[in-house]
Amino acid sequence: MSTEVSPQVRMANDIAIQFAHLPQRQAAREVANHIKMFWDPRMRAELDRIADSPPPDLDPLALAAARLLRNADATTS
Repeated sequence: MSTEVSPQVRMANDIAIQFAHLPQRQAAREVANHIKMFWDPRMRAELDRIADSPPPDLDPLALAAARLLRNADATTS
């Protein structure tokens, strides 16, 4: 069993740290916006997959952002 953190989890957590000073809802929106603007669609798809059964090392703010992205994608489809 590997304990290596996926690049998407590591990067999403790093982004979440940058916005952690904001109120939680606003921070989640900012993280989601950053991911939407700068991540390749394949990276976003992998984060979405990870969010289905989040690993314990995924920051709750990063998870909230992933779910916001999923909901936004569902409403535009």
